[in-house]
Amino acid sequence: MKNKARYFDEINILRAFAILAVISIHVSDHFKIMGGITLLTLVYMAIDAFCHFAVPLFICISGFVLYNKYSGAVDVKTFYEKRMKSVLPQYLIFSTFYLGVTYAGSLVLGTSVSFDIPHIIYRYLTGGCYYHLWFFVLIIQFYLLYPAIVRIYDYCTSRGQTSALLFASFLIGVIYNSSPIPDVYIMGTATPILGVATLFIGYLFYFILGMVVLSRYDEVLKYVPDRSVYWMAIPLICGTVLGIFGYAQKFFAYDLTLIHPFVGQYWQYIAAALTPLFYVLIFALCLSLSLHLVANRTRNVILLEKIGHYSFGIYLVHASFVSLFVVVFPYAGFDWNDWLFYPVTFCLVLILSYLSVEILQKLPYSKYIIGTTR
Repeated sequence: MKNKARYFDEINILRAFAILAVISIHVSDHFKIMGGITLLTLVYMAIDAFCHFAVPLFICISGFVLYNKYSGAVDVKTFYEKRMKSVLPQYLIFSTFYLGVTYAGSLVLGTSVSFDIPHIIYRYLTGGCYYHLWFFVLIIQFYLLYPAIVRIYDYCTSRGQTSALLFASFLIGVIYNSSPIPDVYIMGTATPILGVATLFIGYLFYFILGMVVLSRYDEVLKYVPDRSVYWMAIPLICGTVLGIFGYAQKFFAYDLTLIHPFVGQYWQYIAAALTPLFYVLIFALCLSLSLHLVANRTRNVILLEKIGHYSFGIYLVHASFVSLFVVVFPYAGFDWNDWLFYPVTFCLVLILSYLSVEILQKLPYSKYIIGTTR
């Protein structure tokens, strides 16, 4: 059933925070190719670890918005038709665009890239045409599963078991994220197709959390911290530090047993359990800031709202600018080892991505290219 949707001004501010965090991740991500752990590397890792709330927040917003529009018995045909039009054309268009960019880049840089038909089909099916497009496979999975999810959610809610459902989705996510998904061999080649097909499991908690927040929004607002959020500093710093340790282990072979043998042995389980709680805390902070900004409208708020409106399109185009600057800047002796690299690249990527969406949204049928920007 399609509901008369309630409008929430703060949602676009939240989208803006999420897309800014996405750009931050993809700019700071270059710490992985730095020679070792320095102060600059630690700064990059801190930014990256903190900003990884971005995709979980986008998924939480999706659960919130979808349940705001569709609850009860969903007209599956109409729902699928509308949802697929909102994401599939854009995904296919930009997948093709990024394949072309990859091919052109391989010619310029003299690198070898496989463009045989089975490999290209596999890329389209798994979001592998460029590094950030996996997110659209995740969104499509939630769109496909939404009619079933909303049935389960309404069933649990009618029996007073909403909290149990949320906790169950949290546990499922912890188990999924702490357990390696085996590769599947296709034509003799190991592929992560099973992991891609089950991607939604690791984010189900955030999606259902969005539905729960919508259902109890007025009650939730009573518990959202006001601007005096200093008490959140300690857990946020602790969560960021844990993320830094995880990166140090993964990318710089740091031995976590030096902290404590238990931590080194069970790190993947500790991280899988604490990370969602860390992100939820950041969600609360973002919501608090969003509500404050909406209540005190300024030019900065209007700009953030516009960025939130454009977030879908910015997500699609920003990776091309990140890749461009990462290739071009080093020729001028300016790369990720420079302290100015992050702020300069971040600002340029954001500005050019914003302007690109501003231009593209003026084209006919632009919603099939960069989504709805109203």
